[in-house]
Amino acid sequence: MVEPTSLTEMTISDVLDRWPQTAQVFQAYNMACVGCVVAPFYTIVDAALVYGVSVEEFAGRLAAAIDSPAGSIPPTS
Repeated sequence: MVEPTSLTEMTISDVLDRWPQTAQVFQAYNMACVGCVVAPFYTIVDAALVYGVSVEEFAGRLAAAIDSPAGSIPPTS
Protein backbone atom coordinates (compact mmCIF):
# COMPACT_ATOMS: atom_id res chain seq x y z
CA MET A 1 0.00 0.00 0.00
CA VAL A 2 1.33 3.41 -0.97
CA GLU A 3 1.12 6.16 1.63
CA PRO A 4 -0.11 9.50 0.21
CA THR A 5 2.62 11.40 2.05
CA SER A 6 5.29 9.37 0.25
CA LEU A 7 4.04 10.72 -3.07
CA THR A 8 4.01 14.42 -2.28
CA GLU A 9 7.69 15.11 -2.97
CA MET A 10 7.89 12.88 -6.05
CA THR A 11 7.85 14.58 -9.42
CA ILE A 12 4.81 14.24 -11.62
CA SER A 13 6.88 12.37 -14.21
CA ASP A 14 8.18 9.92 -11.62
CA VAL A 15 4.64 9.14 -10.45
CA LEU A 16 3.30 8.75 -14.00
CA ASP A 17 6.26 6.63 -15.13
CA ARG A 18 6.02 4.30 -12.16
CA TRP A 19 2.22 4.12 -11.98
CA PRO A 20 0.65 4.99 -15.38
CA GLN A 21 -2.85 4.43 -14.00
CA THR A 22 -2.47 7.70 -12.06
CA ALA A 23 -2.93 9.61 -15.33
CA GLN A 24 -6.68 9.13 -14.82
CA VAL A 25 -6.49 11.01 -11.52
CA PHE A 26 -4.71 13.97 -13.13
CA GLN A 27 -7.38 13.98 -15.85
CA ALA A 28 -10.19 13.78 -13.28
CA TYR A 29 -8.89 17.04 -11.81
CA ASN A 30 -8.61 18.58 -15.30
CA MET A 31 -4.85 18.89 -14.87
CA ALA A 32 -2.71 19.18 -17.99
CA CYS A 33 0.19 17.42 -16.25
CA VAL A 34 0.26 14.33 -18.45
CA GLY A 35 2.79 15.16 -21.17
CA CYS A 36 3.55 18.62 -19.76
CA VAL A 37 7.11 19.87 -20.26
CA VAL A 38 7.45 20.85 -16.58
CA ALA A 39 6.24 17.47 -15.26
CA PRO A 40 9.84 16.29 -14.68
CA PHE A 41 10.42 19.30 -12.42
CA TYR A 42 7.10 19.77 -10.57
CA THR A 43 6.24 17.70 -7.53
CA ILE A 44 2.78 16.44 -6.62
CA VAL A 45 2.59 19.31 -4.12
CA ASP A 46 3.44 21.80 -6.87
CA ALA A 47 0.69 20.40 -9.11
CA ALA A 48 -1.90 20.58 -6.35
CA LEU A 49 -0.95 24.15 -5.51
CA VAL A 50 -0.95 25.28 -9.15
CA TYR A 51 -4.41 23.81 -9.70
CA GLY A 52 -5.80 24.90 -6.34
CA VAL A 53 -6.65 21.48 -4.96
CA SER A 54 -5.98 20.01 -1.54
CA VAL A 55 -2.59 18.31 -1.43
CA GLU A 56 -3.91 15.69 0.97
CA GLU A 57 -6.96 14.90 -1.15
CA PHE A 58 -5.00 14.77 -4.40
CA ALA A 59 -2.21 12.60 -2.97
CA GLY A 60 -4.84 10.36 -1.41
CA ARG A 61 -6.55 9.84 -4.75
CA LEU A 62 -3.23 9.09 -6.41
CA ALA A 63 -2.44 6.52 -3.72
CA ALA A 64 -5.89 4.98 -4.09
CA ALA A 65 -5.41 4.70 -7.87
CA ILE A 66 -2.06 3.01 -7.33
CA ASP A 67 -3.63 0.51 -4.95
CA SER A 68 -6.79 -0.03 -7.05
CA PRO A 69 -7.34 -2.76 -9.62
CA ALA A 70 -6.17 -1.79 -13.09
CA GLY A 71 -8.47 0.54 -14.97
CA SER A 72 -10.42 1.84 -11.98
CA ILE A 73 -10.04 5.16 -10.23
CA PRO A 74 -11.57 6.06 -6.91
CA PRO A 75 -14.58 8.40 -7.05
CA THR A 76 -14.22 12.10 -6.34
CA SER A 77 -15.31 13.02 -2.85
